[in-house]
Order: sequence, then structure tokens, then C-alpha cells
Amino acid sequence: MKSTADHLSLEERILRLEDTEAIRNLQSKYQRFLDTRDFDGLSQCLSPTVVSSYDGGKMSYRGREQVIAFLRKVMTLDMPSSHLIHGGEIELSDDGRSATAKWYLEDHLLHRKFLVKLHGAAIYDVAYTKTLGVWQITSIGYRRCYQYIEGRHLLNLFSLGKTTFLDALKK
Repeated sequence: MKSTADHLSLEERILRLEDTEAIRNLQSKYQRFLDTRDFDGLSQCLSPTVVSSYDGGKMSYRGREQVIAFLRKVMTLDMPSSHLIHGGEIELSDDGRSATAKWYLEDHLLHRKFLVKLHGAAIYDVAYTKTLGVWQITSIGYRRCYQYIEGRHLLNLFSLGKTTFLDALKK
């Protein structure tokens, strides 16, 4: 069985590898900017016409401004988070100007105000476009595999050790 790469020159195959790595870096930046609440950096990862569909479509938005406004609203400093992606099944189009990917997501969120901890897993479906040599996300969403939500009481907090969660309670 012949693969798509069989008919490509060495230069074309190297370009595809570089594009794949650029997409991997872009997705990593998205996750980092989300967890550090760098919404200016995050907006640069998104195309102006991006479409989002988080949690199986329960939270859907169109356009960079709407997506960023939603993320600013829900991803506050009261809710530290960790969004870890694994894998990265990246498929480039034949013309090399678009791509799709599936990423396995593991997320952890702590809500300081309501003393709630969420741990979950999901599959991200992401589409990308390359314009003027720069990759951006044109569509992003995830479907939950599972999520576990745990209420935390003051007695439970002391078993967490030294965390920013406890530091916030001291203020």
C-alpha cells in the first residue's frame, strides 16, 4: 500500500514535517496561554473567523472576539487550571495549507470560590489553516470522555499541601 508521502520529493516531505511540528507548537502554545490566562497570546493562535465548540457543542462561539470573550469569562484567576494534551494525530491536506488534528486532553481545574475540583479527559478536534506562512486554529472543540467533580471542604484542603489554592485562603 502506497502512502501519500511516496510521491513527494524529499524537500516536500521535509516541509510537511516542519508544518506538522509548527502545528504541534501552536497547539502547545494554545494550552499554555489558556492556563496562564494570556488572552492576547491566545488570540494570536486563533484565526479571525475561528469557530469553537467546547464540551460537545454546549458552549459554541464564532469569531476570535467571541471565543476570547467566553474564555476570559470562564477561565478566571479564581480557577487555576492545567490542560495537558497528548498524542496529536495531525493530518495535513495535500496542498499543505490546512490540517486537522485530534488531541487527547487531560484537564484539572480548581475553583477557589466554590471549593470544587474538576478532573476530566476529552478528545480535542482541531482544524488549522496556514496563511502567509503562519498556522492558526480555525476550528476547535472537544467531546468529554469523562469528568469527575469533587467538592472540597476546609478539612480536605489541608491534605493538599502547599498550593496556590491554600495561599488564596490566607488573603
